[in-house]
Amino acid sequence: MNRNIKLAGIIVWLGVFLSNTGGAFAQSFEVNIMTGGATGTYIQIGKDIAALAEQSGRDNVLVVESAGSMENILAVRSRPQTQFGIVQSDVLDFIRTFRAEDADMRSILRNTRYVYPLYKEEVHIVARKSSGIGTLTDLNGKIVATGGENSGTSLTSSFLFDVGNIRPARTVSASAADSLEQLRAGTIDAFVYVAGSPTKLLSDTNAADDLRLVTIPGAIAGDYYVPTTVKAGTYPWMAEDVMTASVRAVLMTYEFDPNRNAYFKASCDAVTEISYLIKENMELLRRSGHPKWNEVDIEAVPSGWEQAACVKTAFDPQYQPPERGGVGVFTPTNPDADCSALANPVSRRLCLMQQNDG
Repeated sequence: MNRNIKLAGIIVWLGVFLSNTGGAFAQSFEVNIMTGGATGTYIQIGKDIAALAEQSGRDNVLVVESAGSMENILAVRSRPQTQFGIVQSDVLDFIRTFRAEDADMRSILRNTRYVYPLYKEEVHIVARKSSGIGTLTDLNGKIVATGGENSGTSLTSSFLFDVGNIRPARTVSASAADSLEQLRAGTIDAFVYVAGSPTKLLSDTNAADDLRLVTIPGAIAGDYYVPTTVKAGTYPWMAEDVMTASVRAVLMTYEFDPNRNAYFKASCDAVTEISYLIKENMELLRRSGHPKWNEVDIEAVPSGWEQAACVKTAFDPQYQPPERGGVGVFTPTNPDADCSALANPVSRRLCLMQQNDG
């Protein structure tokens, strides 16, 4: 198999724009987290991070919907006031694979860094139960939606079809939400969706839905991915465990030099502060945030990537986050925090749940 030939077109998606991020410092400084679609897991993780920031008094952290991993890594590299993006580990592997022959890949690798490894993302291949499609090889000759343009799902689909020698009759570019509607309408036979389970899109279904997860055998998944299992009952229509593949989500940032200009200094400070808040409040996130926080392993470092210098500052014993007079990150020693003052509903929920625990 010649992966270089079969996947070369993906380079174009990753190299659309690579302009300098160090423009004039905006008067109204924002911190943006690039996530994913409205029904995915990335956006829920982003909201949990934004809630922590708001509780500390930083009210300028915005969660941005996106097409997914490939848009996110470019946004971190090039989009003004975009300090964070969540990216699949196989997208990062792809960038490293092609760095020797593609200048755009080298530029991304040179200027972006990881913040923390996050959780496993399961590869969901969804088909109609009545279709008879049960395993990856059953997709040969079928019509399959493989994620939207600039999504990590599109890259994962290409890898899996390549290593599994799968030849669909046709592939369709569509978001997960659109793909589910097309599957129900019968215009496609299956769709691929890479997201941490349980994902909201598939949870908002019912037991009577004619849906099933397609098995990805370990012999195929193990070539480039980690075999894993989606447990029975994860979704309303799942009656049994299903073997699939997984990748790891990684929180990425730009390598901001605080000595370069005011924008870079403000961005570096934000990256340090938010990295500190995540690190210091992991137990709170595991109790009150999305269930995937329970799988976060900050030691699962993505191969060949460096942690941002601004993140490393958060581990300095002398570092203290700025005081802003906000409600603060809630702890049992602060039982009188005014949770109702928080505009972000996720932030309010985290605050109230922690108060109840206290």
